[in-house]
Amino acid sequence: MELVTKMKKTFSPKPKRETRDKLNIYTISQLFNQLVNFQQLVKSLRSFIGKGQLIRVDVILDCIGLAIDSMMQSMMYDRHDFELQFNRIKEELARIHVRCSDIKIKSLYPRLIKMDLVINSPPKELTLLSIQAILESITNEPLRLIVEKTKGKQTKIKVYSSNQFKIDHAVSYVGKDGNKISGDSYMYENFTNGQTFIAISDGMGNGELAHQESSEALKILRCLLSFNIPIKTAIQTLQQLKQHSNANERFFSLDICMIDRERQRATFYKKGATPTFLVRNQQIELINLAQLPVGVMSDQEVDHVTLDLEEDDLLLMCSDGIVEQFPDLDELEQVILNQIGKSPKTISKNILQATVSKHKGKIRDDMMVLVVEYRRQAIVQAQYAS
Repeated sequence: MELVTKMKKTFSPKPKRETRDKLNIYTISQLFNQLVNFQQLVKSLRSFIGKGQLIRVDVILDCIGLAIDSMMQSMMYDRHDFELQFNRIKEELARIHVRCSDIKIKSLYPRLIKMDLVINSPPKELTLLSIQAILESITNEPLRLIVEKTKGKQTKIKVYSSNQFKIDHAVSYVGKDGNKISGDSYMYENFTNGQTFIAISDGMGNGELAHQESSEALKILRCLLSFNIPIKTAIQTLQQLKQHSNANERFFSLDICMIDRERQRATFYKKGATPTFLVRNQQIELINLAQLPVGVMSDQEVDHVTLDLEEDDLLLMCSDGIVEQFPDLDELEQVILNQIGKSPKTISKNILQATVSKHKGKIRDDMMVLVVEYRRQAIVQAQYAS
């Protein structure tokens, strides 16, 4: 009886079963998030197309198919990568004689790494730096480690992406004639692939219809991007949807900025949008692309401009209700330069107020100002929790 008990302990498959449980929990959580995004996509498509509009079935199916294909590919990749990295981390730590009794990987997405390690003895400073070096070589990005003492001799180490850069943003807007409902819409979203999506859309005309059109367009883009669909493909899909349901010949603009924070890079896409103002070292650079609004042509190419970002850069995106009130852009640029050193919230508010004041309080169109500040945040890498 005693021999049987020892053999059961020796050959127990429990660690493998625990690993499978963790994988299942991880996969299910990702599936749930994707299903929520898919539900929002279908809801936005229904609202965007509208009732009684004629649209080709293949356009809808292509859009939904893109989302489903990407969702399945992402799930298969996540599961494979999770298991691969789980085993690799354990093996690499064993090589420096660090016995890891538990590994909880919560996220493996670039720039959004999050995991917990439990090791069987408190690490010395040199050991902690070695652990950090191993994990950085596996994830291929700088990490931040926080050590927390747990029960007995076990120590928990929390691991995060360092996230050296952050984005602060603010928006100010007003509807035509002071109305609360504006045809201008905006969106700010951080995705799991480390990209930040910032966009303004200006619906044709003013009021509820223009607002619904522009806001639903941004929701569809957000949903498509959440499935890691390339931004150009997402914009082309939106163009197809609009072109084939545009019985009333309505259009809207798109002004998009995709920022990769850690790679210090911003990419701009514009469809009938006004220039973006880049403020750097007391000077302004205009970022412009001459392209037609969405709804005019379904097969229009999607052009873009990419530039490297520097610490303390400011980006200002405005709807045409702001820019068109300044026939001489030099005047608007001077208004912007006068705001340097202030917070994004204050800058957006002051520029909107300056535009309204320019015409003695008359608000001739929907107006929106979106201000983005790109800056470095101080991060201590490996450290012990206080």
